[in-house]
Amino acid sequence: MSLIGTFATSALLRKEQQLVFLLVRQLAEVQGAAGASERSERLWQEVAALELDPERITWLLYGGQNLSDATQLEPLDQQFTALCQQPRPHGRARFRLPHRGGGPRSAPRAAAPAHPAGH
Repeated sequence: MSLIGTFATSALLRKEQQLVFLLVRQLAEVQGAAGASERSERLWQEVAALELDPERITWLLYGGQNLSDATQLEPLDQQFTALCQQPRPHGRARFRLPHRGGGPRSAPRAAAPAHPAGH
């Protein structure tokens, strides 16, 4: 590939990334708004129409970064791209969101019933 072709490809990828970040921010805004399901649906339709990977959008949306700061989203987007390039075992999810929480569950596991139902 020529230097001009490489530059053009890089510019297109950068524009796509900026568009992805914009859609992620807009989706985050509508999630908290009352009655915004129609706008959210339109945004997801736009993701599909632009042939953007919805898993990429979800990865960024729930990645735990400040969505208004592109410098925080860029490494998360690069991590997604790297994970997508790894081979997947058959039938398994492409990736798992990074675990941001820590410590034990907020509630203990439910105990089995003392007596079987119907006895």
